[in-house]
Amino acid sequence: MKFAYHPIWLAHLHLVKEAKRWCKQGWISKDQFDRIALEYPSSLYHPNLFIRLLLFVATLLALLGVSGLLILVFGSAERTVISALCLLYGVVSWLFLEVFFVKSNHHYKSGVTEALLYHSAGFIIGGVAGLTHANMDAVLVTCILVFAFCAIRFIDLLSTLAAWCCCSYYIFHLLYDGGGLFRQVIPFAMMALFSGVYRLTLKIKKRKENESWADCFLLTEAFSLLAIYAAGNYLVVRELSVSMMDLHLADGEDIPFAWLFYFFTAAIPIAYLYFGIKKKSIVLIRVSLVVVACAVFTFKYYFSIGYHEVTLTVAGIILIGLSLWLIRYLKTPRNGYTSENILSEKWGDANLSAFVISQTLGGNQTTEQVERGGSFGGGGSTDSF
Repeated sequence: MKFAYHPIWLAHLHLVKEAKRWCKQGWISKDQFDRIALEYPSSLYHPNLFIRLLLFVATLLALLGVSGLLILVFGSAERTVISALCLLYGVVSWLFLEVFFVKSNHHYKSGVTEALLYHSAGFIIGGVAGLTHANMDAVLVTCILVFAFCAIRFIDLLSTLAAWCCCSYYIFHLLYDGGGLFRQVIPFAMMALFSGVYRLTLKIKKRKENESWADCFLLTEAFSLLAIYAAGNYLVVRELSVSMMDLHLADGEDIPFAWLFYFFTAAIPIAYLYFGIKKKSIVLIRVSLVVVACAVFTFKYYFSIGYHEVTLTVAGIILIGLSLWLIRYLKTPRNGYTSENILSEKWGDANLSAFVISQTLGGNQTTEQVERGGSFGGGGSTDSF
């Protein structure tokens, strides 16, 4: 499936946004940025965050008015008719977004597009829920398909997160309903599933044709890593076993394979941090910091010696001090690490100097980038570096 936006305009928009970041960091001058923006125009309407928030709220208010009017007209109809109308209304809203705002007016994440997208998705899911009498399997499958479509078609991050949340819950739901042995293997099944998702995501995102979904892949990576840890975390497994699986524990009694989940709770954060540092993966490093905090909380919860306020205060002081020391230490790049936010990973192998020279020194001819590694025309240079 392809995304809904003009591919060349979208590539130009991303390139100019990256060049703007370079300009803010002092890699290129304002004149050089202006020349790059001129050489790579984009007709996509993508306002700043504040305008997008205002448009999002305004569009939602307008849609609520339309929905309220329809409720007044059809509110007395039968439940099946209302559900079918909701489904139809959701599809029509999506078509209106696709044809009028994206194709005709070239909106790209303008606030209006997100409001219409979530509005249509909600009515489609609600319509299916009404027609199937809120059948759990049908609703969850519909949620996965609708949110996955929104994520792929409109490169939407919130839809990506919603799709993976629904997918993980659906797998849990299937195994839980299976009972017996299926319930016992839920943690291991979830860890295996999202380990595969993580490895597959790393493989797919390297393909050049998938660069437009880079942020969605990034979110998928982080979600997969968190899901793996949550499935193996002792606190999560124990509390779910007690609350949902009718596991009754006497004083001093522990869950089955408790030692294994203690190991996962402590070992997974260390593994994330180790491989994050080794592979220079900012996703692994950031997720490792989150799960380290979860691991500390888990062991503190079950093996507390009291004085929680003192423990938290001392831990906070240590973390703040460590952060300040690292920021100061990494002002100078060391072994490939720096505290400065410089070039992002997708531009890590590009010849920045060649790109800037090609776009800022004379000539105005523009050609498209044709291969990874930097092929640009114009500026009096050859068409490949």
